[in-house]
Amino acid sequence: MIKIEENGAENIAAKERGREQEDAKRSLALLRAALEASAYGIVAVDTFGRISECNRQFLEMWGISETSESASERQFLALVLPKLKEPKAFLLQVEELAARPGARSYYHLALADGKIFECHSQPQRLGDEIVGRVWCFRDITEFNSLYLEAKSQQLQAEFQNSLKELSDLKFALDKAAIVAITDANGLITYVNDKFCELSQYKREELLGRDHNIVNSGYHSKEFFQELWSTISKGKVWKGEIKNKAKDGSFYWVDTTIIPFLNEKGKPIQYLAIRFDITERKRVEEALRNSELQLKQQKQQLEQALQELKKAQLQLIHAEKMSSLGQLVAGIAHELNNPVSFIYGNLNYAQQYFKDLLELIQSYVKNYPQPVPEVQLLAEKIDLEFLMSDLPKLLDSMKAGSERIRNLVLSLRNFSRLDEAEIKRVDIHEGIESTLLILQHRLRSPYGLDIEVRKDYADLPLVEVNSAQLNQVFLNILNNAIEALEEGNGARAGEETQPRPMIWIRTEVTDDRKVAIRIADNGPGMTEAVRARAFDPFFTTKPVGKGMGLGLSLAYQIVVEKHGGQIECISAPGRGTEFIIKIPIQQPL
Repeated sequence: MIKIEENGAENIAAKERGREQEDAKRSLALLRAALEASAYGIVAVDTFGRISECNRQFLEMWGISETSESASERQFLALVLPKLKEPKAFLLQVEELAARPGARSYYHLALADGKIFECHSQPQRLGDEIVGRVWCFRDITEFNSLYLEAKSQQLQAEFQNSLKELSDLKFALDKAAIVAITDANGLITYVNDKFCELSQYKREELLGRDHNIVNSGYHSKEFFQELWSTISKGKVWKGEIKNKAKDGSFYWVDTTIIPFLNEKGKPIQYLAIRFDITERKRVEEALRNSELQLKQQKQQLEQALQELKKAQLQLIHAEKMSSLGQLVAGIAHELNNPVSFIYGNLNYAQQYFKDLLELIQSYVKNYPQPVPEVQLLAEKIDLEFLMSDLPKLLDSMKAGSERIRNLVLSLRNFSRLDEAEIKRVDIHEGIESTLLILQHRLRSPYGLDIEVRKDYADLPLVEVNSAQLNQVFLNILNNAIEALEEGNGARAGEETQPRPMIWIRTEVTDDRKVAIRIADNGPGMTEAVRARAFDPFFTTKPVGKGMGLGLSLAYQIVVEKHGGQIECISAPGRGTEFIIKIPIQQPL
């Protein structure tokens, strides 16, 4: 009995399993039939990347001839990717979903042949466990065309509304502004009455033409290239343009160009709104001309002031040179006669004294015992000392008169009033004459005399106005002496006080000029002072100590009168050097 019951239970269980298997087979068959009947191309991929299910629609959509249960997702991708317009984007999407198994996706795929597939993707679950992913594809190429057509109709309607709005805007603008509309190629399709009135063209002369018809030629090619580049990108352009009317007159317009775009963002029309600003431009031009005239007048006044200062400086210089030359020449002339008389008679005086001394010596020899009166007189005048000292006295007088004669000669050489304006002269002679005149200033009241060191080259005779050039030497040497005196006064009492020095060097340059360098070891100048050293009336001396004309006169004489150059090199604590360059021969 028990055995029969056990066999019956087993039979019942076997029947149940059979029914379940049959049900599973029917479910799978129904699922397969559903997959094949679906309008979607469906493919299922397990978590290991293997294709678990794939319907015929999927294979046909992608042009895949056959598959197998062992096919992998990567093998399918190798067949699908070449058919896509943007395969990299789709591959990135697949990789992103592989990293996020629970994510869903939806997007459109564009194929290289122009088709468009709708693509759905979602995870495949068994209970709460994700066991794979299902991809669904649908060909929506035809639907997309219908959509585009509907969108196009919508855009056309919107465009017509825009045109109506534009027409309303034109009507409003016609009453206040100069309006023109051009097509995508820049050809005029509409102009209002104000445009015709300002340009003096009839409407029929403007329609179908581009705006070159009113081009004035004022603006550059690059100006219009920038304008066209802006509006062709769908951006608004604003600016001021000078145009030319039919009768040849010019007018200015403040212009705004507004592009109208299609659904692809490309310009299809341009609206140009202009306002006449010709009168404003005329006022601006008048103001600019007025400012230019004022600027030119200012420059002329400044130039006139400089010329006046220069003329004043030249007059002062001429008067100073004339007065100095006359004074020096007068002194030299007045000294020359008595000095020449003294110097000329000294030889006779020496001879007379010599004869008298011989007479006295002969008398002493022949009359050794003079009368008491003569003997007393000889003792009173110390005859023996007189006889020995008188020749020395006469020699000293002769040396002094020679020195006076040389000084008079130097004064005459310095003034040069009796010579032609330009003459071939010895530069060194002018320097020596100037040094002789300034010799008394080389002796310092502070205990250290100024030493002058000279390094003269073998110079040719130079064509110059020697009186003017001597004035240059005098002014520069005066400046050097004053700088050294200032330095001596500041360092008075110091144990290590350096000896004040002036160096004078001459040479012939490669460009056939004579260079005279005059340097000192004084306190030097700051850069601000050095930069203005040759400016008229510029001086760092206290009031009453100088007018600031010396170096300015030197600059004029060297540069303007003789076509040379003069340069000042100086720095605080490093002394000052003036370099004068004079052409050996003046141009004809």
